[in-house]
Amino acid sequence: MNDISSEEFRIERADNLASALDRIREHDFDVIVADLDLPDSSGDETALQICRYAMKVPLIVLTEIDDEKIELNALKAGAQDFLVKGKLEPDSIWRAIRHSIERKQMDWQLRLARRRLRILHDAGSKLETCTMKKNAFQIAIDSTKILLPDMMCQIVTEKDGILTVVATSPELNDRIGNKTNPDFGLIGMAFAKKRTFQFKSHDEIPAINPENETFRSGVSIPIGSNAVFQCVSNEPDAFTNDDTNILEMLAGHLTGTVERITLQRKLRNLAIHDPLTGVFNRNFFQTAMNREKIRAERYSTSIGFLMIDIDNFKEINDLYGHLTGDKILREVASYLIESIRESDYLIRYGGDEFLMILIETGQTASLVRDRLINGVKLAENTTHIIGSPVTLSIGHSHWNSKSAISIHETLSEADRRMYEHKRSKG
Repeated sequence: MNDISSEEFRIERADNLASALDRIREHDFDVIVADLDLPDSSGDETALQICRYAMKVPLIVLTEIDDEKIELNALKAGAQDFLVKGKLEPDSIWRAIRHSIERKQMDWQLRLARRRLRILHDAGSKLETCTMKKNAFQIAIDSTKILLPDMMCQIVTEKDGILTVVATSPELNDRIGNKTNPDFGLIGMAFAKKRTFQFKSHDEIPAINPENETFRSGVSIPIGSNAVFQCVSNEPDAFTNDDTNILEMLAGHLTGTVERITLQRKLRNLAIHDPLTGVFNRNFFQTAMNREKIRAERYSTSIGFLMIDIDNFKEINDLYGHLTGDKILREVASYLIESIRESDYLIRYGGDEFLMILIETGQTASLVRDRLINGVKLAENTTHIIGSPVTLSIGHSHWNSKSAISIHETLSEADRRMYEHKRSKG
């Protein structure tokens, strides 16, 4: 060891294992060369203790005899190389040190890669079961904090031309809800270009509206067409190419999950909405009835019903054609939906029939009926389409848990009154 130049290495010596472990705790070393037989430790236990305390530092062990079993046990304990004291040469020591450092670096990188792949696999498995975007975003954030503990991250979504922070790591919680224009900053760039942007220093941050002056480096990755995932650091050049690659793989899993949830939501909406008018369809009717019946019984409230029919709709179709008839249906649906509260329901009950379910309205359903009949907006809007106003026939009824008749009988009552109203027009 004395033949190795001190200009190449700064060497620290320890006489026993306890002293060596103390120094390992206090300092960072490039390599450790240790005799297996120390005053307070011997054999494999020496190698095991050193490797346990210096997981990232390569260990070269020294022994008195050239024994294949001792060598194998030392390597199993975590050592990178094995040298026999009687055969030591400066060149062989230097070569062993250099190769041990290289092998340890490769081994550590391989372990890190395997660990990251396990984390990525776990994240992907969790994302596969997600049914809400909010939960998917949080899984991605939590997984990133495991992959890159010292980094900060946030997810931003776009709606109506505005980017909004919807999820963050704990360090950025105060940013949730922050809004920005998609034309600015690194997140805006990733959103607009639909590709990953990585910056290593302030010099690479766009001059217009940098994300935050304390962020020295980061990665912005698009999530589908309506979101961006960003991971940042207060240190310059904090992200390696491997970091960016693993973040892009995680973002790929998240993108697939977001697209699946979006598609499932669209399919659910199609299943319960009328494609022509956008209001609820007949399929949703029973769901709404069951839900509101339970609510009315629990809170002793009433449900109001309005059965609505477009007057002379068959004649409109025959005279002006079905495309014009469709326009009338959409206009009527729009007029009706604007006339009720968000808590109420509008259902396309049949061809030109609509059903309103008015929550906690009861006897005042008749007032809503009168307001709809007397409204001028529908008349104005439909006159522009067919040259004359469209009118509605409406019947009302109400139900509560103390009613003598059932909900279906109450609906029949509204239907009967609607036809009475229609016949009264001659």
